[in-house]
This record gives sequence, C-alpha cells and structure tokens, in this order.
Amino acid sequence: MLSFAAVVLCASAGCTSMPFQDYERTSIITPGMRIAAIREAGARARDADSTEQARSVDELVVQIRTERDPLVRKAIQEAVAEFQTPLARDVLIAGLKDDDLDVRVTCCRKLGARAEPESVSALKELLEGDEKLDVKLAAADALGKINTPESVAALSLAVKDRDPALQYAGVEALKGLTGQDFGNDVKAWQEFTEQGQPMIQPKASMADKVRKYSPF
Repeated sequence: MLSFAAVVLCASAGCTSMPFQDYERTSIITPGMRIAAIREAGARARDADSTEQARSVDELVVQIRTERDPLVRKAIQEAVAEFQTPLARDVLIAGLKDDDLDVRVTCCRKLGARAEPESVSALKELLEGDEKLDVKLAAADALGKINTPESVAALSLAVKDRDPALQYAGVEALKGLTGQDFGNDVKAWQEFTEQGQPMIQPKASMADKVRKYSPF
C-alpha cells in the first residue's frame, strides 16, 4: 500500500494513474495535508541513507517546480534542508529567487544553518538586489554563520547600506564571524571589511584634555 506521503507527492506531481481510485474520488488532499506529509518526509531524512536521501530530494524537486502555494513551497524547502546532499543545497539556493518573501527568508535561514561556502555568492546577491528588508536581514544573518573571507566581504554590503537595521545586522554578523568587536561603530566596521583593520582614533587621556585647555 502506498504511504500517505507518496500519495501526496504523486498528486502534486500530476500523476494520472494510481491505485485506489476510490480514495481519489472520495477524499480531498488539502494544502495542510500535503504540508504534513512533506514535513514527515523531512523528519525521516535524518535516518535515511544517501541513496534514499537522493531519491527523496528528487521527488521534492519534481513537486516544487509546479507548486503554486507558497506555504507548500516553504514546507518543501524546510524538508529539503534536512537532506545532506548537494542537490538539497542547490534547491535552497534556487529558493532565494522565489516570488514569496517567506520562502526566500526560510531559504536564507536554512542555508545559514548548513554553513556551506557554496551558498555565499547567492546570499550576497540578495544583499545587493533584493527589495525586501526582511530578506536582506536574513541573508546577513546567514552569511554570519559561514566562516569564509568571502562572507566577510559580502557583509560589507550590509554595513555600508543606508538602512540602520541592515547596518546593525551586518555588524552583529561580523562580530560573530570574525571575533572582532568595534562596538556599534559602523564606520570602523566598514573600514575593517575594506582593509582588514579600521582606523580608530585613540581616546584622549585626561592629561591631554587638561593640556588642551591650559594656557601654559
């Protein structure tokens, strides 16, 4: 007997012939049911061998290509993220161009959790060109979890942005990524991403301040 997950995946992929035709005629597969089946597949991914993981990702790829419901696409991306295969990463990267904001944010978060250097370029593109601040913030956070020089360079876009929220997100990401701490001095962080070291003026000592105002 086919599993419920298999029924859902086949229905989503447009299967024209299946056993249990009475089931199809008398039951409605709702988006909620499809999402539940997809999440079940993702939960099983941790215990699957490489061959099974590859097969499962292939099935999810077939589904997401024609899926119109953004909630279902989001669930697919969350399930895909559980699979440790190169194709799973590629699906998440492709999801960064999804029409739906929540799907793009989800893909950013999942790519950050995977922390794979291959994701840096695509996340950088979001900082450069995405129109939604929430997506840019998620991209900056994800880059802060990928420990490469390219991530630091990409985060320079965040700290140079005019939006204070994105500047802050870039600073926080860089703090965690580099171990450096220039406080919230955005200019210092900008110089750090450009040169590797900011030009910070030393604080004047009390003696210097007294001499400045002394007539002698």
